[in-house]
Amino acid sequence: MIIRNSAFHACAMTAIWLFADFAYAQTAETTPAPADDEVSVQQTIFVTARRKEESLQDIPGTVSVLSQAQLERSGVARADDFIALTPGVSLVNAAEAGDTQVNIRGINGARDAENSFAFILDGVLYTNPAAFNREYTDLQQIEVFKGPQGAIYGRNAAAGAILVTTTTPGDTFEGNATASAAQDNTFLLKGSVSGPLIEDKLAYRISADYRTSDGFQRNAFQGNSATIDAFEAYNINGRLVYTPNDRLSMDFKARYGEIDGNSIGFNPTFHLPVFAAGSNTPAAFEDVNDHDFVFQPNITSDNDQEALELVGKFDYELNDSMELAGWLLYTDIENNLIADGTSGTFGFSNNDPACQHSVTELNAAGVTLPSPQFFGEIPFGVSFAPNVSFLGPYTPATCDGFQEQ
Repeated sequence: MIIRNSAFHACAMTAIWLFADFAYAQTAETTPAPADDEVSVQQTIFVTARRKEESLQDIPGTVSVLSQAQLERSGVARADDFIALTPGVSLVNAAEAGDTQVNIRGINGARDAENSFAFILDGVLYTNPAAFNREYTDLQQIEVFKGPQGAIYGRNAAAGAILVTTTTPGDTFEGNATASAAQDNTFLLKGSVSGPLIEDKLAYRISADYRTSDGFQRNAFQGNSATIDAFEAYNINGRLVYTPNDRLSMDFKARYGEIDGNSIGFNPTFHLPVFAAGSNTPAAFEDVNDHDFVFQPNITSDNDQEALELVGKFDYELNDSMELAGWLLYTDIENNLIADGTSGTFGFSNNDPACQHSVTELNAAGVTLPSPQFFGEIPFGVSFAPNVSFLGPYTPATCDGFQEQ
């Protein structure tokens, strides 16, 4: 089964009132000089968490902000990079590229479902859940607005909102490039160029990125050539900003990208206190922080994704205190995966001759499993016998089947 997620969204033209004090907000505030004549300068941070630009101190809520300098210094390029820098926010990124679950203040997203937070990129709300986990270039600022934001962003904002702002092209020609390398053939190449096409009227930006890695985990059953978390992806981005006059600004963007990698990088622990005590097997009631990660699936997982995005946005200043804004978004993201299964955990295939033959064969070959799992002389069927196999998910046996989406 292939999941194809297409979305077409239009934002009705909405009048947004701007506070009067925004007109004269200062970009820097100074405090009186201390006794030693040293001057302390405090930078005012402006955010757009409530759909208008205002000082962070004026927000009646909790907003974590990462500036351009912080993003560059920390090497932020993907969602898990900036989530790791945000208190009270965590991320599960072990399923597939199109299914990233973000937890904000204890409100978690569900697998294979829409997000529990609003994702806004350059002022446009993306409701396609597969659009969040991507490569980001030319980052200017990231804001994480914690707590329910349905009044501002509508449904699917129960946990909060994540706002990503990239650098807008202007009249100055500029370019940048980044290259990095790490172990296990891990490489990242990305860059962009921008400048004017018509001075003071039309500016462009073109960017691209390529990331590849053999992954950092290996399949202990299939050998070092089989990976658990390999990844290869590229994106091509284009942007045009048209400002025919001082009041109107139009922003057009397009992105195309592809991903080829692994999926379902889960590794089980067991929470069976009664079994652990009765059988004197501490590993059946293990602290997850002490878990030794051993991957042994007999299926080599695969994850393919193809993404297309087209965006148009305009902002029109009606007067000094009112602005009209509208946007149009089309996303088409096709994501599919295949990986080892989990049904062996529940004994669905215990009576299947193929499953029993697989267990007998692996036991005879001396293949071992991390405790409390083991291949016994008796595949299945005799409860509590000492030599009956005990299997969890993602084992080398055929008993857990496979999964495909």
